[in-house]
Amino acid sequence: MGGVEVAFLEAIAAVVPAALVYFSGWAYLSSYVGVFGIDATQLEIGVPTVLVYAFRPLQSWTLIIFAVIVMATAAIVYKFGVRNQLFWWSYIVGIPVVALFVISYAAKNSANELAENVWRGHKIQAFANVTSSGPTADEYKLCQHDLRMHQIIGLPNRLFLLCRSAQTPCDRGVMYVVNDDGRIVYTANEIRRDVNGRQICYN
Repeated sequence: MGGVEVAFLEAIAAVVPAALVYFSGWAYLSSYVGVFGIDATQLEIGVPTVLVYAFRPLQSWTLIIFAVIVMATAAIVYKFGVRNQLFWWSYIVGIPVVALFVISYAAKNSANELAENVWRGHKIQAFANVTSSGPTADEYKLCQHDLRMHQIIGLPNRLFLLCRSAQTPCDRGVMYVVNDDGRIVYTANEIRRDVNGRQICYN
């Protein structure tokens, strides 16, 4: 194997794992906030935050089984004496591509689990004070007083919060976006679209 090939393999070994970890975090975050109708591309999310969120999907059984299959396949093929460079180059290049789809699948499943925890009321309760006034602020404060307010995600410059409905808390609510200065800058009615939405509180 020539020096150029070795250098290329070293570059792949250095870049691909970091890229896959970052993709895992971004896929997880975008899937999670997407459940609540939030466009992740409009959020100011730093690299450290993305990396922190990457580990949940990376720990999924789907990804672990995929990694075991990849390593076992490589070991078996090598043991049977396959030394064809074209095969191994295709394998090395192809695995990260397939990994993207596997990671995306695992991230979406993990994100749905976290979103379900919000709807169940299992995620952290939010007690952010607001400086806004008017009917929207009054409804916000009532929700907070009734302990129905839960954090969707907290970013350095704003909070995304879900006020679960008093009547049907598992499938209806109101999302509030609160700036770091305490102003409510956005609200949206949230309705779970999946058929079993109302049942999750009783499972």
